[in-house]
Amino acid sequence: MTRNAESLIHHKPIHAVGAVVYRHNAQGRLQILLIKKRKGYWTLPKGKVSPTEDDTSALLRELREETNLTGIVEERIAQVMYITPRRRLPRLKIVTYYLVQVAPEAIATPGGHPGEIIERVRWTSPAAALHRVKRKRIREIIACAQNVLVKRQQGRGAADR
Repeated sequence: MTRNAESLIHHKPIHAVGAVVYRHNAQGRLQILLIKKRKGYWTLPKGKVSPTEDDTSALLRELREETNLTGIVEERIAQVMYITPRRRLPRLKIVTYYLVQVAPEAIATPGGHPGEIIERVRWTSPAAALHRVKRKRIREIIACAQNVLVKRQQGRGAADR
């Protein structure tokens, strides 16, 4: 067994939460929030869950720290697991993603907390988000969220008839 494989066995996984933050703009169009860290790619907000937090508290804290936003945490969208690609010994990271709804007029600003390295934030259509995001697992999460939100909207439309 390699030293890297042993480190995965002897260290607890890192638990984190991520957000697919969405709103409907003034024209009623669905928008997804993307963030870009310094020297990074466009992605979704996420961060570690501390031992004293539940997923919802951690998610709202991370969202506030990274974007100055708050919202309503809705259903779980996806869970991904991967090995951290850091120079230190690798660890298993488990990230659970949730839908988070914010107000239509919500304004996101980068790095709302000292120490955050968020360089840019951008509201985009789901199609533009899928085009802008490079990581396949993040695109899959956005596509899953889009499917849930479209089905939800169609369900409301049918109920209104």
